[in-house]
Amino acid sequence: MSTAVRLRKSTAGLVLEAMRPRQWVKNVFVLSGLVFAGETFDAGKVATVALVFVAFCLASGAAYLVNDVVDAESDRHAPRTASRPIARGDLAPRTALVAAVLAGLVAFALVATTTWQTVVTLAGFLVLQGAYSYRLKHVLFVDIMAIASLFVLRAYAGLISIDIPFSIWLLLCTGLVSLFLGLAKRRGEAMALGGASSHRKVLDEYSVDLIDELIGVVAPSILTAYVLYAVLGAKTQLMLLTAPFVIYGIFRVLFLIHYAGSKLPDDPTELVWRDLPLQLCIVLWGVSAAVITLAAA
Repeated sequence: MSTAVRLRKSTAGLVLEAMRPRQWVKNVFVLSGLVFAGETFDAGKVATVALVFVAFCLASGAAYLVNDVVDAESDRHAPRTASRPIARGDLAPRTALVAAVLAGLVAFALVATTTWQTVVTLAGFLVLQGAYSYRLKHVLFVDIMAIASLFVLRAYAGLISIDIPFSIWLLLCTGLVSLFLGLAKRRGEAMALGGASSHRKVLDEYSVDLIDELIGVVAPSILTAYVLYAVLGAKTQLMLLTAPFVIYGIFRVLFLIHYAGSKLPDDPTELVWRDLPLQLCIVLWGVSAAVITLAAA
């Protein structure tokens, strides 16, 4: 095998690593519309949403590449981010930006086969990602609100791509859950950094006590919004039967962020990969919601 071929494979591997495929689990919010609309057995709609899911994986990967180029210098001085390919000097910023553009173009090509509203939503997603990378992540409270908005856009794209009616309560639940996870992320970062950050100054403004108070506001709001969705927005009020899974999921995350100590990752997305009880809760909730929705169809 020639050196050029080995180099191309190595570069491709570095680009994939920098796109953070483990973080693509966040894009499962794109699939929520299928479950709650009872369309999981409609092959055409499943295929459409699958395309949107792949598009958002590529778009979020492109956003990570741009973000790491912007933050390359500060990432080198933070233990959590120093091992990223661009920060450690293995992946050239120019190569990363070219890969980001290509990934973005492919993402748009995929959603262009669905609806124009999905194309606009993806564009809004990338614009907000860019604003977050360059400015919003440095603004207190706006940073986590931007993160939550990105999740809402994912869910909305999945819904609008197959042109199905949806409940605004479901999108509200998505936003609140995202705020909850964003606060958990900030709490993990605050604990890991010990109250001081040269990596991102906004983290100095988030104390653990403040974050705990905010979580105390958001956590019950999730349950309230979910119950309202089950009563007012779902196809059947039997969706209330899935509320215990939501309660357990909130309790489990709260337990982990307060008592798991050094074993807890500062990114709550990693909880999905590491915590078996939380994984089972999510699976059981999803299966229950799908069965109830299909039975009511």
